[in-house]
Amino acid sequence: MAVYGRSRSRSRRTSGLKSQLVFDQLNPIVIFAYYVITIAFSMTFIHPIYLVSELLIMIAVNLLAKNQQKTLSALQGALFMMLFIVVMNPIMNNHGAHVIATFGGTVITAEAVTYGFLMALSLAILMLIFVSYNQSMTNHKFLYLFNRLSPQLTLLTMITMRFVPLFIRRFTNIKHVQKTRGVQMETGSVRARSHAGMRLMEVLLINSLVDALQTADSMTARGYGAQKRTSYQRYRLTQRDGWLLTGLIVSSGLCFYLAKQGVGRLAVYPVLGSAHLDQTGWLCLVLVLLIDSLPLLLEGWEYLWWTLRK
Repeated sequence: MAVYGRSRSRSRRTSGLKSQLVFDQLNPIVIFAYYVITIAFSMTFIHPIYLVSELLIMIAVNLLAKNQQKTLSALQGALFMMLFIVVMNPIMNNHGAHVIATFGGTVITAEAVTYGFLMALSLAILMLIFVSYNQSMTNHKFLYLFNRLSPQLTLLTMITMRFVPLFIRRFTNIKHVQKTRGVQMETGSVRARSHAGMRLMEVLLINSLVDALQTADSMTARGYGAQKRTSYQRYRLTQRDGWLLTGLIVSSGLCFYLAKQGVGRLAVYPVLGSAHLDQTGWLCLVLVLLIDSLPLLLEGWEYLWWTLRK
């Protein structure tokens, strides 16, 4: 019976490890470095081939982490922002040599449309990166990284990142509760809906202030800020973490050096350039995609390892 119990507990631990992504088990330093590099890539390599490839990779990374709902919501919001930028940028920016059309004195150029499309793709990639970041980079990992450097700044950053989702969730709950009392923003005149919205915001602000006071009293009672505090959860920097961190730094440094030489950047103004990539451009693209697909590569290697072991 004892042997049977040990085997069952061991199988539960093994299944728990298998349900978590290999990328999430890395040291927080490696995870944070990966996201910093991917964000920098999305803003550095302004080229349609680069941006479309990075967008597909980030969609695959989020789907691998089973973020289907959040990925779909992010893509819907990104699609709206992309359409807005693509439409508004040619209207507000008339620079460029290739004129497509003219509406009421407003000149629509191919350069402005292309630049708006590239900026919209970059924004969509950033939104998908932060969807993955919010799942992989938990609060404990963030505290582990920056708590010793600046505890107050770390706490303020965590509160700021948590502020908007918390407000949206609370506002949704308050709206459902107040709807039972007849306070709703969906029906009625504009004045009635505005009045209902102000009442909902009043309840939201009062609830948030009370919760903030309770949190501050709780932190004071627990002695937060009295002296330096250590993280209760420790993360060991293994040999795998060291090799991955070194590879990220070296390969990303090479990519940024190539970007400084003009590789991976489409010339838009004053004249739209060619999207053709030379041999160096394709090499840089391969490095960028390898870095962006690090979670996919780790999960694929783990799958092959378990398959070969079986």
